[in-house]
Amino acid sequence: MVWLAIQGEALMHLKLASCALLLAAAAHADEPPYQGDPNWSMRALLGYTKTGGNTDNSSGNFLFHVAHVIDDWKLLFATEGLYGSTRGETTAQAWDAHGQANYNFTPKLYGFLGVGYTDDHFSGFAYQEAVTTGLGYHVVQTDATRFTVQAGVGYQRLRPEILVKDDIGGIVGSTELDSKSDAVMTAGLNYEHSFNQYTKLIAAAAVQSGSDNTLTTASIALQVKMSNRLSLAAGYQLSDNSNPPAGSGRRDTLTTLSLVFDMRNPKLAPE
Repeated sequence: MVWLAIQGEALMHLKLASCALLLAAAAHADEPPYQGDPNWSMRALLGYTKTGGNTDNSSGNFLFHVAHVIDDWKLLFATEGLYGSTRGETTAQAWDAHGQANYNFTPKLYGFLGVGYTDDHFSGFAYQEAVTTGLGYHVVQTDATRFTVQAGVGYQRLRPEILVKDDIGGIVGSTELDSKSDAVMTAGLNYEHSFNQYTKLIAAAAVQSGSDNTLTTASIALQVKMSNRLSLAAGYQLSDNSNPPAGSGRRDTLTTLSLVFDMRNPKLAPE
């Protein structure tokens, strides 16, 4: 699952797309599907944009998801991050890591135990971490469409900080406040739909709500396959803290155009 804002210029997105297409052309169009261990699945994503001239902006983002099945257990791990600068000054910097262990009670119903950590320099929180547990349900499981929902409870700890920013948006000062801990309710959904063998829509949303703050994250991406393992993805992400400290806005967005590398069993997509 994190996630701050930098929107690259359309021209630079086109340049990135051209580079990705060149990479795809270099790949073998007839390469065979992944024939490795069917109990493993992996998805990696990398994006970068840079503008010059009247503006000087750079942004980059990465994502890595992996899933592994052991009998009735499914183990999930993910890490994501981003960096952005304007006129040589850092204006976005964030990363997060989260893991989850699912146990299948039935083919559709499972229980889960999850942990997560978010370090977002511009969110108004020095860190946010949580341990959660609950139940999940696979609403739809077909070759073309997968839709899963889950909900539970847990415990979170976060440390607010007051930020002082300059006109560009860079941080020139910060004051960390006392950390806070409380019980939380959590809910999430994952959706994936293949329109055909080349085009796929991926969407996810999660809410983690406590007495001091509610963190909502959502993402949507359209992924177009260029070879059996390489795809180009255009995505949009939203992060919203309901009660950020002074000096921080509550909502951040990220628009990306990225190159995606998949090595997975098609029936075991990471969630």
